[in-house]
Amino acid sequence: MTAPSGGPGRRPTARSLTSLLAGRTAFRLALLGANAALLASWGEEAYEPYAAAMGTAQVLTTLTTLGIEKSALKLVPRARRTGPQLVTVLLVSALLLAGAAVLWLGCAALFVPAGDTGMLRLLAGLYAALLGLNTVLVGLCRALDRNRADVLNFAALSLVIATGAGGASLLGWGPTAFTGWILGGTALLNVAQLPPLYRAAGRPVRGGITRPVVSTSVLMACGDIAAAGTVSLLFAMLGASRHHEQTGHLYLMLLASSVLLNGFGYLLRLFQPHVSLSLRSVDLTSLDRRVVRRLLPVAAVGAVWTAVALWLVRSAEQAALVAPPVAVLLLYVLCVPLIFAVGSLNYLLENATPRTLRATAVSALAGLVSAVLLGLVLVPALGALGAVAALASGEVAHAVLARLLLRSARPGRAPSDGASRARTTTSTKPAAPAAVPTDLGAPR
Repeated sequence: MTAPSGGPGRRPTARSLTSLLAGRTAFRLALLGANAALLASWGEEAYEPYAAAMGTAQVLTTLTTLGIEKSALKLVPRARRTGPQLVTVLLVSALLLAGAAVLWLGCAALFVPAGDTGMLRLLAGLYAALLGLNTVLVGLCRALDRNRADVLNFAALSLVIATGAGGASLLGWGPTAFTGWILGGTALLNVAQLPPLYRAAGRPVRGGITRPVVSTSVLMACGDIAAAGTVSLLFAMLGASRHHEQTGHLYLMLLASSVLLNGFGYLLRLFQPHVSLSLRSVDLTSLDRRVVRRLLPVAAVGAVWTAVALWLVRSAEQAALVAPPVAVLLLYVLCVPLIFAVGSLNYLLENATPRTLRATAVSALAGLVSAVLLGLVLVPALGALGAVAALASGEVAHAVLARLLLRSARPGRAPSDGASRARTTTSTKPAAPAAVPTDLGAPR
């Protein structure tokens, strides 16, 4: 099924893709360049607690989005009658989640010892929560085909980060002042996004809409929560290990890889409204053949490749052929094909049917458990390299369990002879076409 020719759900044009990708790429490059400048200005000793605070707080960005952006991009284009009401539910959910995160951080601050480190962790958590809210707000704008808001938002965020790095280099701002600056800029941009979304929201919300929207958001969030939770827990393990000085290396690797990895994920989300409309009447046999059956081969090749890459990079580091920060980045780059492959298959499954969405959600959480358990062994032994290897192992476990959960389906299986005879003898009338699910499952 093709998407409509105009409005939400249409295939993005080359011009809109270029401008949107340019805005996000500028933001990621600004983050990377700013952190390189901060490391040079502060030195490794002062940069380490900043990197640990920001890395650990990343899970709050995912928790405050809770799949709302992806749910909006999947559901709003399908719901032609209830779209404004969906926007209302999604917007209120995002504001409640962000408010809960801010309240929790405020209460936690009462029990944090006074000092720069405690304040830095609080500001990092607030920034992560408000950045998650910002992602949801601009995602809702894109679901409504208002792409310009996304471009302007991330251009402004890039400017905020660049000026903050300038303040650290020229005015002597420390980690606390820099984090407070980018927190304030993000908060102002969030406020600027609210009026147009409020006008687009539909009131009152019809009964029966809230629950399926929230459940879809929670299921679509599982993959992102698992990924962010894995990173945060691995940061915590690394900070508590004898390799704690490598925390900065891991954070810089994360920022450098985010230019590529988040760009890939963002590109998938740009096409999500169009893909969602195309997959709402997907043939299950084709889905099984083209997606589900590829999970195990990807997992097998990925497991072997990750082990070989870890051995090669570790050997090169021990032979002093590469510096430790470069070794961490190199190992991650070698694992990127596995991350891309599993991410692409997961993307198709979570946008296909409710069953495949549930399977990918459960398998993503299993990947988190696998990565954490392996990290308990690898991080104390190998430091940041072990953290990257554990991260890749989570992707392998994700693919394996998704295949196991979906293997019981036999789409397209030929019916038994008795069933065939029963169908041919009951009625000779042609079957009515299947109803296409729209507006949260209500047949049109």
